[in-house]
Amino acid sequence: MSLRHIFLAILVAAIWGFNFIVLKIGLKEMHPYLYGAGRFFIVSLPILFIKKPKVSWPLLISVGLMSGFFKFTLMSMGVAAGMAAGLASLLLQSQAFFTLIFSVVFLKSKIRLNQVLGMLIAFVGMALIGWHMQLESSVLGFIFIVAAAICWGILNIIYRKVGNVDMFALTVWSSIFVPVPLFCISLYEIGFREITDSILLMSTTAWVCLAYTACLASWVGSTLWAYLMRCYEPQLVAPFSLLIPVFGLAFATLFLDECFTLETAIASALIFSGLIVNQWRTRKKVLGNQSSHQEEGIHEALQKAA
Repeated sequence: MSLRHIFLAILVAAIWGFNFIVLKIGLKEMHPYLYGAGRFFIVSLPILFIKKPKVSWPLLISVGLMSGFFKFTLMSMGVAAGMAAGLASLLLQSQAFFTLIFSVVFLKSKIRLNQVLGMLIAFVGMALIGWHMQLESSVLGFIFIVAAAICWGILNIIYRKVGNVDMFALTVWSSIFVPVPLFCISLYEIGFREITDSILLMSTTAWVCLAYTACLASWVGSTLWAYLMRCYEPQLVAPFSLLIPVFGLAFATLFLDECFTLETAIASALIFSGLIVNQWRTRKKVLGNQSSHQEEGIHEALQKAA
């Protein structure tokens, strides 16, 4: 990967890492599924002036369901089943390993030794963080979170399959299939009256949190992530998600007065080291389709997602 694209991958991880802080604040005032419905409703609003991307409806629906409905719902069910939120966010990054497997099986990708070694080093860092976060856990919650990670891994392969399309339009149009199912789940769990009261009584802070999740985490983060998945083999990009809990813990230390321990620092260093090893032999080897539209794609993704 080029240095510019490595920077973009780290930027996405930072945006999504801070998103956990935003979610922790926003969910104090909104039911999780209602929050998700509001998020994807906002994400889908640009369909009023953005053309549908040149992909089939089944593929568009698949992206929407995998990215918004299944992954989000399974993650919420995992937390509800007893998995600690911090451990759940960490376990979700196992998608990097599932993406590696799916790339070999479905895309016939070739995995190099440095990529396997880098993933193993990063996995040790993740395990070290998880060891110090396992205050609460459950077998059922574990299963739900792993299922969510599998959905994310499948989504990464789908991004690779969509071809050279407008990724911001893909993010927007795929979101139209998500709000209604999430709203229906919320309606079933808490009822219409509580939904109405929750929306009417939302503070400015909660609205800002919802806006961040939709505009930055989805419009910017998801668009750039999808763009990178289109340009490179998924197993090169997916490991950068391992930085998400690192950024999440760092931001929690800065904004929520949580403790960033020595073990966390060592684990973070291992994850960064694993990513360096993973990218060691890839900076000069770029896919053919990436070289033809690299500059145009970056400009397109940043401009439209901003």
